[in-house]
Amino acid sequence: MSFRGRLRFPRACLLAALALAALVPTPALAGGSGTTHELAGARLKADQVPAPRAQEPGQVAGFRLPIASGRDVRIEQGWNSTFSHNGKNAFAYDFGLDLGTDVLAAAAGVVAFVHDGETACGGPQLLDNANYVTIYHDDGSATLYAHLSTVAVKVGDIVAAGQVIARSGNTGYSRCVPHLHFARQYQGRGVTQSIPVYFIGYPGEQFHTGDVVNAPVAACAGPDADGVVAGALELGSFCGAYFGATFDNPAWFVRRDAMLSFDWRAKGPGGYWLDDAKHGFAARWSGDFVFASAGTYTIGAVWSGAVVISIDGEPLIDRWLDNGAPVEVTAFKALGAGIHRIDVEYLSANGHGMLKLGWGRLLADD
Repeated sequence: MSFRGRLRFPRACLLAALALAALVPTPALAGGSGTTHELAGARLKADQVPAPRAQEPGQVAGFRLPIASGRDVRIEQGWNSTFSHNGKNAFAYDFGLDLGTDVLAAAAGVVAFVHDGETACGGPQLLDNANYVTIYHDDGSATLYAHLSTVAVKVGDIVAAGQVIARSGNTGYSRCVPHLHFARQYQGRGVTQSIPVYFIGYPGEQFHTGDVVNAPVAACAGPDADGVVAGALELGSFCGAYFGATFDNPAWFVRRDAMLSFDWRAKGPGGYWLDDAKHGFAARWSGDFVFASAGTYTIGAVWSGAVVISIDGEPLIDRWLDNGAPVEVTAFKALGAGIHRIDVEYLSANGHGMLKLGWGRLLADD
């Protein structure tokens, strides 16, 4: 990842640092009746604009579709169109959303620009009169959401992937047809040069006008930054939420892990955001497991990093200190027959740890 000419923050610290920037009210866009807010000017100097990470078709995608799961949405305009998606907008998409439909953040980030207060729609004379939100992401890119009816976030807000940030509309140069104009783009201003984007569920696909897309349902709902699990867990596997260097910000991605047997000494835990975790990462896993019979169980763990392992909310192994060297611990716990919740918190300060967890009933207990 390149951050050419930019202050270098640890990956997970970037969002928090940006969120500390003061809001700067600026005049409305030319000809507009709305109001624009942006991050403080010190964060927007041209020599600090990073080079966004290039997304290649077929690679792991780090951005979700900006629409709710479970609904079919038509692409009204794709890349390099003869109408308006060319030049600065060459890699934008228009999603056919009804007026007032929820618009979701495509990835975790910090809100860098908001323009709102517009109500008019029409032709090219209203080019600068669209309500929009621009979010900065840790890969050096930004995402733009435009023609909104209402905005639900403010500059400086840290948002999670899939969080509702606005509702769709037809403000500005939309010909009064409701839709969402979406683009992945350079940072530096509210609207900049767009760049290619590939989405979770469609990692190798470029959409074309007339295509119908549907955001896939998440594999599971993992623990949030506070360790809270929303909804039921599937029996027999872990749902893991992967964060940057700390739990302070939203998770970069969530996935289902059948077991916890990882060696990250050569590479990070994966996903688009943590394939290189040299600045460290944190993770939380929760799982419900069936213990067929009552008895004393052995719980064994080997790890390097910091770890807390809990059963039914009670910490069994608590070594929240990353001393670098591998640690092996065996613990014992009497459990009744039935379903038991296992929660694991993990932190690797340098991103090169390991974690292996297993359990079984003592034979002598039979």
